[in-house]
Amino acid sequence: MNTGITSKEAIMQACRKIAAQKGLSALNMRTVAKECNIALGTLYNYYADKDELLIAAVESVWKDIFHMDGKCETSLSFPDYVDYIFGCIQRGAAEYPGFLSGHSVAIAKSKKGEAKSTMEHYFEHIKSAMLNALRTDTAVNPTAFNEAFTESCFIDFVTDSILLLLIKREPDCSVLTEIIRRTIYR
Repeated sequence: MNTGITSKEAIMQACRKIAAQKGLSALNMRTVAKECNIALGTLYNYYADKDELLIAAVESVWKDIFHMDGKCETSLSFPDYVDYIFGCIQRGAAEYPGFLSGHSVAIAKSKKGEAKSTMEHYFEHIKSAMLNALRTDTAVNPTAFNEAFTESCFIDFVTDSILLLLIKREPDCSVLTEIIRRTIYR
């Protein structure tokens, strides 16, 4: 066993490998230390406990999901950006089977509110990026939104719809993107 120093990135690579092959429920300090070929005590130098490790692993998987293709699309129309986000999450769900449902369960078991906060952070990141894509889409009807139908409420609706389509294992989000087109364009 290697008792030398490893890196947090090497540990997260091992966590992502375990999550992809066995699911988040298989993540524990001993399994990760063994996968990294380091002593358990060495792992505790990086993460105080399983909850802290799990939070970092969930964050690492989310980062991987949104940067799997090595690019982050920012110049797309809003419906195309929604399709891009859907595709990223769908590919991530294929790479990490059970992650979308499993991380909710893992987070619920976590003793720290940080796990829920990490998940919320990624959903806020998604929403923020979508809001930016919406605001930079010059084809959006300038009168599409008002006090009763705000951009923020629309983004919440779109995010919820994406998640529902993913839960239902729909192959694409073409109906959602068509609804978006008919709603916000002239």
